[in-house]
Amino acid sequence: MKTAFRSLLLLSAVITASAVLQASSTAVAVGSYNDGNSYPFLANDSGATSGQTIDYQQVYSSSAFSGPVAIQSISFYFAQAFGGSSTVLDGNYSVYLSTTAAAVNGLGSDLVANRGADWSLFAAFSGGADSTPNWTIRGAAFSYDPGHGNLLLEVIANNQGFLPNGAGNGFLESDDFGTVTSRAYVLGTGTSAAVTDSIGLVTAFNAPEPGSLVLFGSGLAGLAEVVRRKHRV
Repeated sequence: MKTAFRSLLLLSAVITASAVLQASSTAVAVGSYNDGNSYPFLANDSGATSGQTIDYQQVYSSSAFSGPVAIQSISFYFAQAFGGSSTVLDGNYSVYLSTTAAAVNGLGSDLVANRGADWSLFAAFSGGADSTPNWTIRGAAFSYDPGHGNLLLEVIANNQGFLPNGAGNGFLESDDFGTVTSRAYVLGTGTSAAVTDSIGLVTAFNAPEPGSLVLFGSGLAGLAEVVRRKHRV
């Protein structure tokens, strides 16, 4: 009786763990590639190489998400058709996430006002990564519920290397339809008088890693074997 009860407990734990992992790492891709965008990672048009060089925001429609998700990684894709350097500019980057009341194509020119109450640091890192064919930023899990509003991504870059648009920089895949994403940005210092338009980086949240999926599958298989063996005892 005890053996059977332990087996049921273990099986229940396996099922629960599987459900939690699936809920927390649901992959979501937002945007359709039809354009290129060099901001905020592949070009610096601020004219400066010290201090803040760009404050970039991008809003994603809540309709792109089927339900609550714990965002653990953010991926972007290099637009090879445009050529240019795929290296993320040297500098220091801080990435923030929040819920926002701003609509797609509705980001205001005051970047602070676009932030939600849950605005929080997701990741901080230095440049130099290669964005070919894609590039992933991993950070502290952010709990996003599309029922509470759209999703806001904000990237604040400091001390970027000098590489203006058209001087050999590359581009990331972007969407300029303005239906599921759009952007606002300030070049140089400050958070007001932002430029707004309908362009946004094609973005994947929690893009799956084949290796991790294989490991998880192996783990389940191992636990199932334990249950099977216990049941035989």
